[in-house]
Amino acid sequence: MENLEKYQKYAERIEIFKGFSPEDVAHVLQGGKVFEFPQGRTIFHEGQTGTALFVILSGKVGLYKRGREIAVLNPGDVFGEMALLTESPRTASAVALTMVRVLTLDEKQITQVLDSRIAVKFLMNVIRMICQRLDKMNMAMSKN
Repeated sequence: MENLEKYQKYAERIEIFKGFSPEDVAHVLQGGKVFEFPQGRTIFHEGQTGTALFVILSGKVGLYKRGREIAVLNPGDVFGEMALLTESPRTASAVALTMVRVLTLDEKQITQVLDSRIAVKFLMNVIRMICQRLDKMNMAMSKN
């Protein structure tokens, strides 16, 4: 019961799990891998080949491009999705700013491990998040 309550909180608070039941969240977590990174540890480097996206379950992650901080991400944020979706090198480095717990999913886990109903919901949420980022960038550019 305790895990279902935790998964319900994830469904309510983490954007990528929007519309998921606690059981759906459990299925995604079982289909992916959960890792912990200590403060200061580099999760991946800019230019590195990427094959997985990351969902922050706890902690904070800094994104750096050419050594300059471009974003600080919090629980519920997703990063690394562009390299997964475009099969291109990572466009930034990711560093744990605190102790971080992340869920990782690669293309195989999304397409083969998750059932199609959950995979479609998950990918639609990824698309929504990318669109929201594009909207923010467009608004910021239009102000300049």
